[in-house]
Amino acid sequence: MSAQQWLAHAAGTLLGKRYPFVLCYHGVGPISAGGDPLRLFVSREIFSHHLDVIQGRGYGFFTVADLWQLMRSGADAQRSASITFDDGLVRTAHEGVSVLLERGIPCSMFVSTGLLGKPHPDLDGAMIMTPAEVVELSCAGVEIGAHSVDHVRLDELNYTDALDQLRRSRAVLEDLVGKPVRSMAYPYGRASEQTMRAAREAGYELACVCSGPGAWRPLSIPREPIYSSVTPLRLRLKMAGLYGPVHAIRSMPRPASSQRI
Repeated sequence: MSAQQWLAHAAGTLLGKRYPFVLCYHGVGPISAGGDPLRLFVSREIFSHHLDVIQGRGYGFFTVADLWQLMRSGADAQRSASITFDDGLVRTAHEGVSVLLERGIPCSMFVSTGLLGKPHPDLDGAMIMTPAEVVELSCAGVEIGAHSVDHVRLDELNYTDALDQLRRSRAVLEDLVGKPVRSMAYPYGRASEQTMRAAREAGYELACVCSGPGAWRPLSIPREPIYSSVTPLRLRLKMAGLYGPVHAIRSMPRPASSQRI
């Protein structure tokens, strides 16, 4: 998002506009600090509070595929939101998705097919769902999307290998849940133009990055990453699409003349 776009976005927010947004969670539930070096987990209580904040501001929830269809149709998508989960963690299904289902809130879960039933490579002791658990979530109404086969950095692969990861993961999931898999999320939230071309060739209608605010394109749907450090204020800024630019401004080094000696 350019500075000019951000200023226009901020002005719209001040005038009362409520832009659509997508949040990206990984883990929900208890985990030791040592087992979560990337700070990907939030507690069930914090997650519930996030939902209270969003619902309290009058937002309606959609799966990410349905939200994109709403926006593409030209309908008013103000006060629309989507909750997504990457990696397909068992604990997240039990502690996070269950909260959403209790509230009647739809969501999207992106899973790496080659890791089903195995430990997460970056989270000590955190297991990824089994095929049967994925089917159970799909039957409960959760949108199941792909997250590659091996949870690799697709933007670092050549085109042929990236396409293979995307095709195989989609085929496995469609066979598993018995319905078309329309969406995916790029592992580590990053994609190059070549990666997006591979996603299109593999048959996906939409694909999600994890870049903070940005332009909505079908193969690079912007999402706001949620970490354990997200405070209520940061959450509201992320909902408004303002956190990234504000954080960047606050992180800029001050001129030497303004620094304390």
